[in-house]
Amino acid sequence: MLFPSKHSTVNILENILHGVIATDTRGHIVYWNRASENIFGYLTSEVQNKPVSILFDENSDPSLRELISECLKGKPVIGRWQGLRKNGTLVCLEVRAQRMTDGENNHSGCIITVTDVEHQKETEERLQQNRAIAEAILCASSDAIIRADENGMIQSVNSSACAMFGYSEEEFYGKSLKILMPFPYSIAHDRYMRDYLLTNEKMISGKGRETTGLRKDGTVFPIEYTVSEICNDGKKVYAGIIRDLTARRKLERKLIDISNKERMRIGSDLHDGLGQMLTGIRMLAESLARKLNANALPGAEEVQEIADMIREADEMARTISRDMVQVDLETRGLHVAIDDFCSKISKITGVEYELLTSGAFEIEDHSTALHLYRIVQEAVNNAIKHGKPGKICVRLSQTDHHISVIIDDNGSGFDPKTVTGKGAGLEIMKHRAGIMGGILEFCRSEEGNTRVRCLVPKNLNHFA
Repeated sequence: MLFPSKHSTVNILENILHGVIATDTRGHIVYWNRASENIFGYLTSEVQNKPVSILFDENSDPSLRELISECLKGKPVIGRWQGLRKNGTLVCLEVRAQRMTDGENNHSGCIITVTDVEHQKETEERLQQNRAIAEAILCASSDAIIRADENGMIQSVNSSACAMFGYSEEEFYGKSLKILMPFPYSIAHDRYMRDYLLTNEKMISGKGRETTGLRKDGTVFPIEYTVSEICNDGKKVYAGIIRDLTARRKLERKLIDISNKERMRIGSDLHDGLGQMLTGIRMLAESLARKLNANALPGAEEVQEIADMIREADEMARTISRDMVQVDLETRGLHVAIDDFCSKISKITGVEYELLTSGAFEIEDHSTALHLYRIVQEAVNNAIKHGKPGKICVRLSQTDHHISVIIDDNGSGFDPKTVTGKGAGLEIMKHRAGIMGGILEFCRSEEGNTRVRCLVPKNLNHFA
């Protein structure tokens, strides 16, 4: 490709969008192009042989005159200065200048290019304002906000994260997210990150979930978190927003305590009030049936039938009242209460049951024991109602970290994917587990049995 001629070079300079200014060794303008006219508002005849300093704000520090002097000494000039238009207004310019030589390599002046960056400056100012607003939001947010890389290593946190988890900002940096997770979630985190890096399949991104967090002092507390995946300079970054649910869980516990007390009141009224009335009516009906029968009067059989129906209603009311009255777990213990419940179910339905415990199984907190009992109760009733099993096995175990309750049945089973979010009983079970800071899983065991598994941390400070 041939180099352009002198005339074509001038045409190029006249048609480019950047201002091009040539000065002599005194710093006086000897050439400028059409873009320079558009930027400064001067005609070529108005600036010819004028000092280039007329185009720039005299208050610039350092002044452009000083920099042109440096340019003539062979030092390139790069920076931003306030340009001065003909009408007296200022314009932000990006300026580049270097020494110009003639064909004999003699210094003949400077060649200066100028670019109007006023819009760019405004954009940068808006970005700075937006960044300042974002920083203010991060600082003011009561939720913890944490940023981590694709390996789950923490890169930045806000002040609420420090207050929530008890770490300083320096202690957070470079640590794995699993330091914020109690067992067994910390183990699950490693598995998730490994699977994600291998398959690139998102499992948590963009979804709000409830789980438990681990503070620096070892206490476990309920949290709700949302994770978003962001691509930054070709690298994946995770941004997580975490909310402390301790206050909400305390309120939920109070509501459940109120509900339990109301259940007890209704159960007592059914047993002591309605039950006794039905018993009295049944006795009167049986007495009337005997009198009618003794006198050979018609209606004796019908009255006896009424008495039998009243007996059935009485038994039903007493059964309902027993189910509604709070289980005595404080004196008998969870193990005994579950054994009694399963034994009664086995006698009524004929389903074989087995209760297994690993070592001593005692739960001091009554509310935790009651929730676990209700979960077992619901799981067993669901298994019998929907799966029609021949045997149910309940396993109770605990470690220093958690309590585990597993209910297996060999019934017809279900598809675990169809269970989530369906059925009030299942939702109540999941809610009870969540209140304790635990998780509830529906799956198939290795033996092919239907399994309901509840795992609850033992050091929940909000539930102690």
